[in-house]
Amino acid sequence: MIRNDDLGPLLRAAPWMPEDGRRAERFECVDHALLGTAARLLIVAAVGGPAAGRRYFVPVRSAPTPTGTEEAHGSAEFEPAVLDALSAGLRLPTARGGHVLFRGAGLTARSVRPLPFERGWSSNVLSLVENDGTPYVHKTYRRLDGTVREPELLRLMNRTGRTPDWAGDYTYTDPADGTRHPLGVFYRYAPGDGIDLPLRHSMRSLWPKVTDGRTPGDLDDLVRTHLRPLAENLRDAGRFLTGFHRDLAGRLGRGPVPPYPVREVLSRATVRAAELASADIALPTAPRTAAFAALRRESTALRDAFDTAPAGFPSGPCHGDLHLSHLLCRPRDDGGWSMNVIDMSTPALGPGEPGWAAQSPVQDLVAVQRALEYFTADEAAFESARRLGADSSETMRGALDGAGDWRPGPRAELRLVFHAADVWRAHVLRLFLGRTADDPLRRLLYLGRLLHELAYNIDHARPYHAAIDLRHALALGARPPAPTLPART
Repeated sequence: MIRNDDLGPLLRAAPWMPEDGRRAERFECVDHALLGTAARLLIVAAVGGPAAGRRYFVPVRSAPTPTGTEEAHGSAEFEPAVLDALSAGLRLPTARGGHVLFRGAGLTARSVRPLPFERGWSSNVLSLVENDGTPYVHKTYRRLDGTVREPELLRLMNRTGRTPDWAGDYTYTDPADGTRHPLGVFYRYAPGDGIDLPLRHSMRSLWPKVTDGRTPGDLDDLVRTHLRPLAENLRDAGRFLTGFHRDLAGRLGRGPVPPYPVREVLSRATVRAAELASADIALPTAPRTAAFAALRRESTALRDAFDTAPAGFPSGPCHGDLHLSHLLCRPRDDGGWSMNVIDMSTPALGPGEPGWAAQSPVQDLVAVQRALEYFTADEAAFESARRLGADSSETMRGALDGAGDWRPGPRAELRLVFHAADVWRAHVLRLFLGRTADDPLRRLLYLGRLLHELAYNIDHARPYHAAIDLRHALALGARPPAPTLPART
């Protein structure tokens, strides 16, 4: 058994441990189970410091290290042992009277071996494992006290063709209160890249065509022609996302669809906007003031729209935190894409759970829109910086305040690049999501996500990213009054 005194050196040196966790006074093993001779499954708590009480799942094995122990993820012993446990439906007792329960989809462990895999930094652990010639991802969750629904979502969505095939998962039952905490999941590896990769290639290949003398009309025609090779794939991606929402609702939905709580969500957004207006962020005062004025006007317009909406707005399950990298696409021989959705964090799985009504497929559409706003602004900032021999933080600030104090030549170049990026983004959105009505629910969800991301960027002193948020907040001021048509996805 690893000593508590040895947990500190092991965990403080772990690349995944966040800074507040490293500052714990000590770590203590509060429960554990034995996975045969392959690993000890430790439940570890931080004692003292800013992360006091936080619990971590730490599988360890014996090793010739100063502490005699190392993390077991990815080892030739740990991965087959977990697969065997999933196949057997094993129930492991823990030292304190809890248990670790394994459940599987009938997968039999044969010729299991770890495969090379770049894990990178993550709050979770990913290993790539081959079983009987087929690659699988083994994902373990380091933090015990967060809400993790991914294993159950993958099980429920199994065989829909929208998500990777579920192979099994395992959970820890806390002896103190009987709560269940997901520890890990196995799913079939879905090859492909995030949709941001072909989009990045498209945008970067556009820049050589964006030259002086282009009028707005020229740019529109140029971008439409430039996107033609991607157009049908983007339309297919939009149809895939619609199908994902339909299948998710079919697997989770039971009974009548409750209305989305628009007024409560708008009230919280209005309070958050007021709080952020006085926050300290190193950006020009004039566009900041104008952006928050636009946010206040948007809140007022939405309040009026909801007061006159005849029947409210339906809710429905969604991905929950969709990023471009979560939409995997793999080119097929016919030129189309095979697609999968990964890293699901649906807020609630059924009517009995809190937050069931406070979700909507429109959230995912808004998430794509916001992701494209960050993506295109970032690409435009770097391209304009390259052309002008400047820093990207300077060009991003210029895009926010209009670069009124710049010389005419650089200012024109900056505006050309950002305008081209905006035109490209608008065309991509139309191809991907169609001409979706800009109804009050979608505008509310857009407002909420923008404020959430702006709050994060302010809290973490990220003026570059906050400038993107404020630039798009300013664009809200150009919108017409909110219509009252129901959302369609």
